[in-house]
Amino acid sequence: MDQLQEIIRQAELKQKNLELEMMFQKNMEFFSQAEPTIYNKYRNYIPTKIKMMLMPEGYINLVNADMGNSPVFNKDPLIFCQEYVNQYKLYPSRYRVLARTTKALDAENDAHISKMNPLIDYINSKELTNIMVPLEQETQFMLVMGIGLGFHITQLLQVTDIKHLCIIEPHEDIFYAALHTLDWHKLYEHFDRENTTFNLILGQTPDECYEQIRVYLNQIGLFNAAKPNFFDHLSSPEMKATTSMFFEKLPTLIGAMGYFDDEQISLSHSVANYRNEVPILRDHVLLNQNYRDKPAFVIANGPSLDKAKDFLLANRDKAVIFSCGTALGSLIKLGIKPDFHIEMERTRPVVEWIETSTTEEIRKEIILLGLNTVHPDTYALFNTVGMGMKSNDLGTHFICQYIGEEQFVINMALSNPTVGNTGMAFSAALGFNEIYLFGMDFGFAADGAHHSALSKHYDIGEEHQESLNLYKHNAESNITLEGNFGNKITSTTVYSHARLSIEALLQQNPHIHCYNTSEGAFIRGAKPTHYADINLEKYQAFDKSSYTRKLFDSHFSMNGLKKIKNNDEVINKFSPVLNLFTQFREIFTPDAHSRSEAFLMLTKHHNLAIAAGKDKIMQYAYSLIKGSVHSFNFVLAKSLYNGSSIEEGVEIFNNGKQYYLDFMDHAEQKLLNNLLKTDTRSRNLAEKIKPKES
Repeated sequence: MDQLQEIIRQAELKQKNLELEMMFQKNMEFFSQAEPTIYNKYRNYIPTKIKMMLMPEGYINLVNADMGNSPVFNKDPLIFCQEYVNQYKLYPSRYRVLARTTKALDAENDAHISKMNPLIDYINSKELTNIMVPLEQETQFMLVMGIGLGFHITQLLQVTDIKHLCIIEPHEDIFYAALHTLDWHKLYEHFDRENTTFNLILGQTPDECYEQIRVYLNQIGLFNAAKPNFFDHLSSPEMKATTSMFFEKLPTLIGAMGYFDDEQISLSHSVANYRNEVPILRDHVLLNQNYRDKPAFVIANGPSLDKAKDFLLANRDKAVIFSCGTALGSLIKLGIKPDFHIEMERTRPVVEWIETSTTEEIRKEIILLGLNTVHPDTYALFNTVGMGMKSNDLGTHFICQYIGEEQFVINMALSNPTVGNTGMAFSAALGFNEIYLFGMDFGFAADGAHHSALSKHYDIGEEHQESLNLYKHNAESNITLEGNFGNKITSTTVYSHARLSIEALLQQNPHIHCYNTSEGAFIRGAKPTHYADINLEKYQAFDKSSYTRKLFDSHFSMNGLKKIKNNDEVINKFSPVLNLFTQFREIFTPDAHSRSEAFLMLTKHHNLAIAAGKDKIMQYAYSLIKGSVHSFNFVLAKSLYNGSSIEEGVEIFNNGKQYYLDFMDHAEQKLLNNLLKTDTRSRNLAEKIKPKES
């Protein structure tokens, strides 16, 4: 009897191996045409850590070779996955994306903010957060972490129609196993339909995974992930790191979209600064490998700047000092004159901040470095000025056409969202490889302070503080971040974005040794450093004026760049926006009758805009409106999940799209009448400053 059972078992094993091998060959044949990279990787692949094994019970399992072939699944994987999917169907994992209004000076004159803020208020009033909604018949976007043997993927598709599926598998051995158990041709074929996509990410690090997801979402439209589902299968440290990074950075993707009025100001300021021949950054250390022999102090205006006073006074002659934004006034109060002052804000009130915290005589000795978006009047305050061209910016995009064939300028990547980011970007570009951060808190002090006590912010009367639109330490939308010295700090999503931006910059510039003295957020790649542990004895005082002037002259110029002839030359490039708006109105004027129909509207809108961006004639028009196009798409998609039912969500969407139609009317008038108008807003700061006590 035992011999007969063994014969049967061997026959079953042989049959199972034959089935597995047939599926593998079928998949290899498919991938040889569809994904040659996968074919070449796996045609002779030998797994080392995770392998397939036929269990005594007669099913295929994954086993961990490093742990004595211990099974990955504690039961038949097909049953395990079905139970998991059944549970997920009742209690699906979804990520809630918050929609927040934007505070801005004179917001009613902004075409975007004046329509987006009331739209956000409207949809937020209709959001129900205390209801668990089971998995619906259609799922717009799902992120699946882990392939396993692939059974859960086909099971998920049987219970919900996933429109956009992204699968991540960092373990190459596991994907090799799934080549034997899952019909990949059939899976790809399932998504070979209109308005559906499939994205497979294999063997990538968490950073690489995030970058591929970012590119994928930008292609299909970020609005599809307005309420993303995620399915965590066979969780591992790599999976958890990827998931954490995606959801940590998703708000950054949303917040970085920009909007029409911001781009209009960028264009008008960039054109004016270019015509005024503000010298442009033309060289970067990554090109010339010319590293500085002096340290740099990059100083922001966070609360912890107050504790740096003694150190900065004692060492100010040994380092090149970059003041960032309102830190300029704080340093002047300390008796410290920065060598470079950094600005990135585009609105005119920056001029008021500088005028009320410095004198003309002091500014003569400081070199101003700003982005192309900075107000022309800000540059006019300083004798020596230079600008860097901000990446992913309309002004930069437009100015680039005036660069000669043998000329180039430097795109300032990772120079936002805060002026501290701009300071880091400039100090890196100029070749400083020993950088110390001061007041770069990216959060609030324990007592709730938002800036250094030296800041001009506290010179403004109490009755005017609300008008400054400052972040508040007790805001409901605040988040908690890891502190630089092991504590936890209260922060905002914008500051978190800023922190991530510096981390990315340090990754791109591995030669930089960065030391973070701030008592705010921890910044990966910047060593937490107390003042007492900084040793600058090897550096001597030097002639900083001549040093920085020589540095400036070697990096900034207008040599060889073409002229802009007249305003019409600029305006004519943007007239196609009017035609785009006409096409957009045709999409959104009718009402949607289902969620699918609403998403079809958003998809047509997205595809039409993306096509314009690829058209040489339409590309500038697209750059002007892309931020608002994608922002309204995202918020309108979010509205579809509000209310107590799908039908109510569609009604909210139909009401909400009127705000977008109104935006287009407002933007069209600004385009026709004020395309090249520079910002004229004012805070009247001089009138709001507290009278000095006698």
